[in-house]
Amino acid sequence: MIRATAEHRRSEAGRAPRGRRDGRAAVLRQLRERPLSRTDLAELTGISQPVITRLVRDLLADEVVAEIGSAGSSGGRRPVLLAIRSRSRWVLLARLARGRAELSLADLTGTVVTHRSADYRGDRMGPDWLVAELDELCRVNGLTADDVCGVAAAVPGVVEPRTGVVGTAPDLGWTAPEPLGEVLARRFGDCVLVDNDVNLMLTGERMHGAARGADDVVLLYIGRFIGAGIMLGGRVLPGAHGASGEIGLLPLRGPDREVTVEQRYGLGGLVDELGAEPVRALAERGRLDEVVSAWGHLVVALSLAVDPALVLVGGAATELGESGLVRLRAELGRRVPVCPEVRFAELGDSAVTQGALERIRDLVIDSGAIRQ
Repeated sequence: MIRATAEHRRSEAGRAPRGRRDGRAAVLRQLRERPLSRTDLAELTGISQPVITRLVRDLLADEVVAEIGSAGSSGGRRPVLLAIRSRSRWVLLARLARGRAELSLADLTGTVVTHRSADYRGDRMGPDWLVAELDELCRVNGLTADDVCGVAAAVPGVVEPRTGVVGTAPDLGWTAPEPLGEVLARRFGDCVLVDNDVNLMLTGERMHGAARGADDVVLLYIGRFIGAGIMLGGRVLPGAHGASGEIGLLPLRGPDREVTVEQRYGLGGLVDELGAEPVRALAERGRLDEVVSAWGHLVVALSLAVDPALVLVGGAATELGESGLVRLRAELGRRVPVCPEVRFAELGDSAVTQGALERIRDLVIDSGAIRQ
């Protein structure tokens, strides 16, 4: 399985390409943003015009890029524009959750072309079941595993960033290490990305949502479990073991030291106690201030540890409305030396799929994993 992250490879984007694979990746990185001419590509990549000509010829022959027409000209021959072929290669996306998987098929232009949900039986999701469901998604769309150049899986748990091993994911029934990356790679090839779902949600919000353009961001997600994503310098930080951001495991202060913040104030505990729509129930029972204070304590802890420019709050916390956001800002203002901006996340769970798509497209292009 490919172990280098897309963020790491992007940090090397300014270096001179080494060999054909790096040259192809440099060209595709530029074409990923917009159609360009051969001359544009030479200027933007720093690769000589003769080498660009050879690389483009190879990519045209492999049907990865296409000539889509001519650009305007100030005189002389009009340059021909190149673009990534929308249906040249495919990526598979899987967002895993308790009892189900949300599966998507997308092309390399970043367009999701189809989506389906699949439910599994029992208390444990089997990795082989997931592979079979992804195979079925390919089959109904007239594809095989050979048409797939990358797979991304978003997991509600701790993921070792270099291997794709899921250390634990209670919602999936995984209480021991699960080699999900290896299982997916055996079927679909080496370009596989497995990451925590909140990390991918943060990537999605940064690309398309409330964190557009921000480089130093934390995202606190309130769901059945409580987790955080941390981004510094435009890179999501998974930590040495993939456990960065597991802030819901903090013990409560006071007499309940054996109880974590997540057990008391995550949706799992609140729904068991209050039933559906816990935020409304909390307001009706006069306990909303208590819960918002607990969530605010986590925002303060993250801000003190990381010093972000922006804090996003997602999941059930978005139901607090503007008054809840004001409370969280006030809590931060009292507790941290420099108060970051605080916003609600915008995209909901779709941010996970968006983030997974962005990351796997980067990894496919930068690794040279597009089959030739």
